[in-house]
Amino acid sequence: MRIKIIGRWINGKALKCDACLELERLVQLALDELNLKGILIEKCASEEEYNSYGIVATPVLIINGIVKMAGKVPPKEMLKEFLKFELKKGG
Repeated sequence: MRIKIIGRWINGKALKCDACLELERLVQLALDELNLKGILIEKCASEEEYNSYGIVATPVLIINGIVKMAGKVPPKEMLKEFLKFELKKGG
């Protein structure tokens, strides 16, 4: 399973994003509660990658290449449902 969190980029620099940090924290908690070990949470590596998604609101949660949520931090229980759904698909 591939999990990516994307925050705001401007002029080649990632901006500090409290919502992105909270999303990362909740995703990690959800992974821990589901006993899913060894899954890394990736972050957007460049402004070009950020722009490639056509993002209008951050944070963005992407699981296995699919945007699951954008513009807000979902509750941990919703994150767990996203993760379970992807596991059922074989992700």
